[in-house]
Amino acid sequence: MNTSEGEPPAQSEDATFNEVLRHYMASTERQIEEARRTLAVEVLPALLACGVANIEIAYSGYGDSGAIDGVQFRDAKGLRVVRDNLPAGIREKLETCAYAFLPAGFEINDGGQGSLTIDLPTRKITIRHEQNEVVSRPSIREWEV
Repeated sequence: MNTSEGEPPAQSEDATFNEVLRHYMASTERQIEEARRTLAVEVLPALLACGVANIEIAYSGYGDSGAIDGVQFRDAKGLRVVRDNLPAGIREKLETCAYAFLPAGFEINDGGQGSLTIDLPTRKITIRHEQNEVVSRPSIREWEV
């Protein structure tokens, strides 16, 4: 490998890729930790005080676009909690936090969809995700003429 005097050797493509990947993964983990703190300190206590026991967030995406489609709040009996009874701005904070947990690339190409559920009493977050894929089934037909 030739290098000019005083210049560091160029990184290999593999080393550069691995560095970018490590940076991306660390950034993703920081976002998740920040979302977990916000949920634990601000969002979940406020929702528990309003009688919310379960949250279900539906999301979907494809073609490089994705979004949260809807949010349902339920009490311990499974009945819907009226959104007007929730603190102002809490849904927006919840949705911002939810994006940190959604699978990377759920909106890319054929996309995917699913739901993120938060059980407030146990503070457990569960994602049920479906990734869409195009499948090709080759076939050959022949005729004699």
